[in-house]
Amino acid sequence: MLAFVGLLVGYGTRLGSGCTSGHGVCGLSRRSPRSIAATVVFMLTGFAAVYLLRHVLV
Repeated sequence: MLAFVGLLVGYGTRLGSGCTSGHGVCGLSRRSPRSIAATVVFMLTGFAAVYLLRHVLV
C-alpha cells in the first residue's frame, strides 16, 4: 500500500509540474498564477480528505 501511495504522489508531482512545497513556498512568493491555483487545489483536496476521514467514514 505504501509503494502504491508513493507512486500516486510521484504521479501527482509530475501532473502538477512540481511538488506541493515547491508551489507553496517558491511559487506563491513569486505570485505565480499556476502555483496559486495548484496550492488552492492541494489545500482543498486535503480539507476534503480530512473531512471524509473524520466525519463520514468513522
